[in-house]
Amino acid sequence: MSYQVIARRWRPQNFNEVVFQDHVLKTIRNSISSGRVSHAYIFTGPRGVGKTTVARILAKSLNCLEGPTPDPCGICENCVEIKNGTSFDVYEIDGASNTSVDNIRDLREKVNFAPVKSKYKIYIIDEVHMLSTGAFNALLKTLEEPPAHVVFIFATTEIHKVPDTILSRCQKYNFKKIPVEAIADHLKKILSSDKVDYEPSAIFPIARASGGSMRDAQSLLEQAISFSDGKITEASALESLGIVPFSSYSRLLSALVSLSKEALMKEIDSIAESGANLQLYLSGFAEVIRCVRLLKSGIYLYNASSFSKEEAEELKKFSDEFSDEELSAFFKIITSTYFEIKGIENERLSIEMGLLDMIELRSRPSIAEIIKKLESSPSVSPSNAPAVEKKTPHQVNAEAPARVSPATVQPQKKNEIPSDGIINVFFEESRKIKLYLYQKIKAGYSVELKSSVVVFSRINDGKILDAHDIAFIKDWFAAKSLSVRIADENESADDDAPLPQEDVRTAVDFGVEEKPHPAVERVVNFFQGEIVEPQKKNNMNKNIGE
Repeated sequence: MSYQVIARRWRPQNFNEVVFQDHVLKTIRNSISSGRVSHAYIFTGPRGVGKTTVARILAKSLNCLEGPTPDPCGICENCVEIKNGTSFDVYEIDGASNTSVDNIRDLREKVNFAPVKSKYKIYIIDEVHMLSTGAFNALLKTLEEPPAHVVFIFATTEIHKVPDTILSRCQKYNFKKIPVEAIADHLKKILSSDKVDYEPSAIFPIARASGGSMRDAQSLLEQAISFSDGKITEASALESLGIVPFSSYSRLLSALVSLSKEALMKEIDSIAESGANLQLYLSGFAEVIRCVRLLKSGIYLYNASSFSKEEAEELKKFSDEFSDEELSAFFKIITSTYFEIKGIENERLSIEMGLLDMIELRSRPSIAEIIKKLESSPSVSPSNAPAVEKKTPHQVNAEAPARVSPATVQPQKKNEIPSDGIINVFFEESRKIKLYLYQKIKAGYSVELKSSVVVFSRINDGKILDAHDIAFIKDWFAAKSLSVRIADENESADDDAPLPQEDVRTAVDFGVEEKPHPAVERVVNFFQGEIVEPQKKNNMNKNIGE
């Protein structure tokens, strides 16, 4: 008898032997038990996770002499023929090889004939997404109203390529990738049954390299057995399969912790000389960084991780060495480098540069560290702040009177605290709050402090201050216990008439810029402009119809 590979010898023959697809199996078993058998099923998911296997078991469940039953006997004539692929009533069709309309037309002619000796005539079409558009159209009518004795079972890895008109007529089942732990347990079961000696540490790298595919894992295991000398060791498995050991990633993390560029380059040199696939190596390092970040956040998605419990414990130690900000930046560098190396011949160069970028990133203080230092540094509080001498209005008046003219007043720098008297303070604040007024006073007025009165004298034919401007000036100095006189050098200061009552503001918030009328705001927003100088109140009201 010829030797059968592990993947064929260990193909599940009933639903109980299928690994990690319980969500699918439960539904199918219940539908069979309740007699709710659909005329069309579609199984979708990654390669090697059991889609075609479950299709064959479903065929046995429906055509078993004791069925339909969720637990086919496996020993009756129909079950044996389906297992060996010799059944006259179960047809396995490769969608990639039968893509034409003629193939589907031939199928449509045969579906009308009754089964030879079974209850159902079953068509299993693998990789159904490979059918042409014409073939799908030819299948559509038959799929919509098939004979009662026909069941279609489709399998595909790319369900997005299957037309919605086909999908809507099928029961859809999504198969998942198999977790590394589940694959490793199954491989150990196979080795124990076949009486093959092995090191437990050698199995997990094989399971991780399978990428969630049981079929790939079994093929890799077969290769490791052939390479070993009676016992599968971790070293022999890694060497035979070209798999990078977890310890390599651990050394990379240690080098990043110690900021050792030499250790990083030494490890990459070792990996490159071993002949390992550098793209896969970089992809594995991205998974390492992902797991470290999850562990740092207190999250461990065991089924979504490709690491054993022992490896996860080691990664947990590294999670305390990096900040979340660093891990996020590391992952971005790795993914960027991964796409870079696809387009260059020397992959090693990009990987080395990416790792050096990580060292430099870690050498610089993070934002979190900067904030922490700022928070921990001594700050000025009211208790230890330097005392500020407060002056009364009489003390201010006692200072030497200064006549301030446009030529002598220099605009102060932004955020500089004025120290040249109350008039300079006024100039600084008016420049911030009412720039147009500041410019008007600078160009056409001299300002001087006489006793407790601030006198504004118009010179050089300066622009006359309107009611709003005068109200602002008087309110500002009133808050400082000073009065204001607005005078013209060509006129008597006594001609300064009082403001109308409606033009005098009773409360002014000098920290907030004065808002224009809503109608003016709408015009400014519509034309995306800005107000250079507000109109006088009476003119504005007249223009907007108030």
